Amino acid sequence: KLIYAHFFLATIGVLLYITSMWVSGIGQGLMLRAFDEFGNLKYTFVETVVFMHYPLAARAIGGMFFVAGMLIMAYNVYKTIALARENVADKQAVAATA
Repeated sequence: KLIYAHFFLATIGVLLYITSMWVSGIGQGLMLRAFDEFGNLKYTFVETVVFMHYPLAARAIGGMFFVAGMLIMAYNVYKTIALARENVADKQAVAATA
């Protein structure tokens, strides 16, 4: 069950991260290419950074999802190794009494 949580958290996190970076990159690039009728930049750099606020917030949320998925994966690996050691110890105990 933990693997499903890991998979979906990591997948949603990566999708949020990638799409938000794509949106903010394309948007900032288009804003910095826009000129007014006098040949000056239509938007200041600060305006492009303000535009990127929501995509960067989505990127942070996606990163948190991904990190949560990785923590669940690490816990799952730890529990799998611990369970395998318990099974080996149980088999050795049964073999010793037989």
